[in-house]
Amino acid sequence: MEIVFQLNLSPTQPDLNEIEKWLIEEYKTFGDGFYCNWAIIEKAFRNKKFITLEHNNFPIGFLVWNKGEIYAEIDIMVIKPENRNSGIGKYFFNQIAGFFKEKGFLAIKLFCSPSESEKFWKKMDFIKFPDRGYSESELMYYKPLIEIQQTTKNNSDNKIELWNVESYQAKNHEPKWTWEVNSTLGKLLLPIIQPCNCNWNLRWTKNGKKIREDKVKYFSENNRIEFDPFLFITELNE
Repeated sequence: MEIVFQLNLSPTQPDLNEIEKWLIEEYKTFGDGFYCNWAIIEKAFRNKKFITLEHNNFPIGFLVWNKGEIYAEIDIMVIKPENRNSGIGKYFFNQIAGFFKEKGFLAIKLFCSPSESEKFWKKMDFIKFPDRGYSESELMYYKPLIEIQQTTKNNSDNKIELWNVESYQAKNHEPKWTWEVNSTLGKLLLPIIQPCNCNWNLRWTKNGKKIREDKVKYFSENNRIEFDPFLFITELNE
């Protein structure tokens, strides 16, 4: 018999009931799992923020997610216990990433819970959030869904620099991130996506001359670049 895995974007009540059964069984057997989050799972199901992975028409995994302005946030992703450590989690995530990208999201954000899941998300090429000065967990991660401009250590005459301190402190610190600017008529060839604090200092240098420098939230009046919690730059205009 052919083994078929399929993403189900519109799970039914029987699908939810089946998932509840194996979550209860996992809790009874191992004393842990996500059944303690059942109220969150049911709410996601009602709000259509619930996706399952089916194996021959039976759910063996599910995802609870939420919508940010430019990103999708994964709240819970679970594979049925007997199907773990077999590559199915990776397959499920790749299908989910494709779905989010088709929906127009630019990145995925998540909190590694339980902490043991951090290893898996690193394998999926997730990047740890920087310390933004807020009360955020060290287990916050993100992954861009589009090709982005990578940071550089080259001292280019055309660059964007971001400090992880406020503007009044920037003169005493080196920039934390630098991107070489490659643009056509102000449009970046590749966009910049970076988690940031809206009060951090941002500087644009063109042909060796400083064009603009300010806090992220004040940096651009015409082209919005702050989409909490991300800095997102697609174009630069003087």
